This record gives sequence, structure tokens and C-alpha cells, in this order.
Amino acid sequence: MEALSRIPLSEKAADALLSEIVGGRWKVGDQLPGEMALAAEMHVGRSTIREAIRLLAARGMLATHQGVGVFLTATNPQEPFDRLAQVAAITDVVQVRIAIETRAAALAAQHHHRDDATAMTTALHARNALQHDAPRNLAAADITLHHCIVTAAHNTLLLALFDDIHPRLVTSMTELLTLLPIDHHDDAEHTAIVQAILARQPHTAEELTRRHLLGLAETLSTNPQKPTE
Repeated sequence: MEALSRIPLSEKAADALLSEIVGGRWKVGDQLPGEMALAAEMHVGRSTIREAIRLLAARGMLATHQGVGVFLTATNPQEPFDRLAQVAAITDVVQVRIAIETRAAALAAQHHHRDDATAMTTALHARNALQHDAPRNLAAADITLHHCIVTAAHNTLLLALFDDIHPRLVTSMTELLTLLPIDHHDDAEHTAIVQAILARQPHTAEELTRRHLLGLAETLSTNPQKPTE
């Protein structure tokens, strides 16, 4: 397996293990290598491997026997039993984003520079071009765009708060897109937000951002058990 370097590492590790399982490296009933061996193989920490195993165990693929090891129980992932808990966790992240990003959008409309405008426009096009791509890729591009907006606010504390939870944001957005694929209206919402910022309309930018994020939270609350596609 190749070395893992991008965040969130636990999900990258889970994906790598899943690829090995699907590829037939282990058969049902086989014991996987220990945490230290897998961590060395993937160039990550043991805690990352432990979380990756937990993620796959939640999907019914692995079983951990205390003091013995981890065993393969299935080669096809199952729906997690804690879907409602997963939705609740995503919703919590969206609420934090509302607190940070709505104000950041207003400040960006007031204080952005020419370089900020270029970065936001480039990030917007890159994000919208990935509408039909894998959830992880769209999520990363989506959060990159929002990071550009927070950066354009030129408020060091808001940016520090956003950067502190950046890995969580990508993970959360990936899970959201996996649970509830977003349609093209989402592209239009992001475009409208950026346009309001570039037009230096702080109240509009703030309201559009709040409406967009609240829409995500509402969609999650009204469709918590929609199957993945």
C-alpha cells in the first residue's frame, strides 16, 4: 500500500485497508497484521490505524477481539448502525460552520483584496467542476472554497478557528455528500455567495452563507436515513 500523507488520515487509512480487502489480500476469517505493522506500512500513527479499523468495524467488515487481534468478517461494507449518531455529528459541525463562516463572508465582502478575489473565483470554478466527482474530492474542493472566503475576511482569529477544525470539516462534508448527494442548486448557492462577496455586499453575503449552511442542516434533519448511492 502507498504511504498516506493527506488529511483526514484515518479515512485515508480506512480506504487503503478497504482496497486491500476488496483486492483479496485477506479472506473472511483471516487475522489482519497488528496496528504497529499496518502503521509502519502506511506511514501513519497507531491511533490513525486504530480509528481506521473502528470505521471499518462500524461497517461490519472487521471485528476486534481484545488481546487477540483484528479479523476480517466481510468483504463488502454494510450500512453503519450508528447512522443517526453520524448525522447528529455532521449537524454539529454545520452549526459551528454557521458561527464562523457567516461572519467571515460579511467581512470578506468588506475587506477582500485582488488576490483574495482571484483565489475565491478559482476555488469556486474548481469546486463546481467536481459536482459529479467522488464525495471526498468534492468535499475537499468545497472546504477549500470556504477556506478562501474565511481567508479573505482578514480576521486572524476566524481563520485560526477554521484551520483548527479543517480536517473535521473535510471529513464531515465527505460524510454529508455520501449520505445526501447534493444537486446543482448547491453550485448556484456557492456562486451567489462569491458574487456577493466580490460585489462588496456584506449583508447579502452573510445571509446567503447562513441560508446555505442552514439548508444543509435542514436537509440532514429531514432525510437522516436516506441510503447512500
